Amino acid sequence: MSKNPKSKAGSSSNPKSLSQKSNVSSAGGGDAASLSAMTDPAGYSVMYSAAESQYYTGSVNQAGPSIAQNLEDQIVSKMSQNKIQPTQDKANLSGRRVFLMRNAERLDRIFPEWLDMSINEQGKFRPYDLNQPVSLPKRTGGYQCYRNDTPISELGNVTGMMIGRGMKMNRQEPYKIYVSPAFRCIQTCHSLQKTLEKQNVKMCVEPSFFEWMGWYENLPVWLTIDELLAFSYKVDSTYKPLLSADDVRQRRGETPVAFYQRCADAMKKILDKEIENGNMLFVVHSLTVDALCRFLQGKPAKDVPRHEMDQMGRQYPYCTVVGFEELTNKTWRLVPNALPPVTYLEFSNRPNTDFLTR
Repeated sequence: MSKNPKSKAGSSSNPKSLSQKSNVSSAGGGDAASLSAMTDPAGYSVMYSAAESQYYTGSVNQAGPSIAQNLEDQIVSKMSQNKIQPTQDKANLSGRRVFLMRNAERLDRIFPEWLDMSINEQGKFRPYDLNQPVSLPKRTGGYQCYRNDTPISELGNVTGMMIGRGMKMNRQEPYKIYVSPAFRCIQTCHSLQKTLEKQNVKMCVEPSFFEWMGWYENLPVWLTIDELLAFSYKVDSTYKPLLSADDVRQRRGETPVAFYQRCADAMKKILDKEIENGNMLFVVHSLTVDALCRFLQGKPAKDVPRHEMDQMGRQYPYCTVVGFEELTNKTWRLVPNALPPVTYLEFSNRPNTDFLTR
């Protein structure tokens, strides 16, 4: 049996998830009407993207104006004091940007017993909640493979589409996409791809970015590239990963420092290879986002306390997007307002900027 790694991983400690707070059903990825709505041109203001999510928590269910004057004053004050400032000296930019995105809402976090309850006596998948996917790919190892490699929820799918729409409307579409081999990352990226203008950008599946192996007793069996292609996922079959799936599985005893270094090494090799100007997107895990944030800020891999690792989902909620831009001196700096946030009831995908710059 697995330790149920995510029960201790950062994702278990998210602010209230979208589906936990919503009683409205959402369409799946195949709903043409929803997809059309997602791609409808619209402009977004990102002026509040640097504000901390706690300024919204608890306020959205109050009667009266959606944002009280004192709350608005707090937000403006927070923005003025924020140590991260918007880009001003564009002349010093190299032209490269990196976007780090966490996977969307996990199905096993919302429905811990979903796998046992949704497989009927005939061995067929039958969802029992509208926030569950209508169907799932039939894997070689059967549905039990999803026990350690969970899919995302329907609201997770829609949130991923929103992020893709935000990238499109803010002209931040990636020319290169790297994803963790975890199915939740593959699905999140697949949802995002649906609303991009560029439909020819494929996923490069990189096992180096899978989360810390110390959380796992029973290792997940990931879908192969051939399986992903058979299920119509846009993956690059010609991409040669820096570490194979077997290489990563052999690191199950790695320390937190070794994990952070694994992510940093992979990012360095990719940045050394991908010298083209433009945007690169990495769809990974909360802990991986933190490791890559540290690397891009020039900070060494660190021995993160276990309690901090287990709470990482609080710092990088589902579908968090963190942007960095490269300067001409080859250093990277944070872009606080690269994309508009997703805010719904008491959920926000804003990262904790104080934490990621620690």
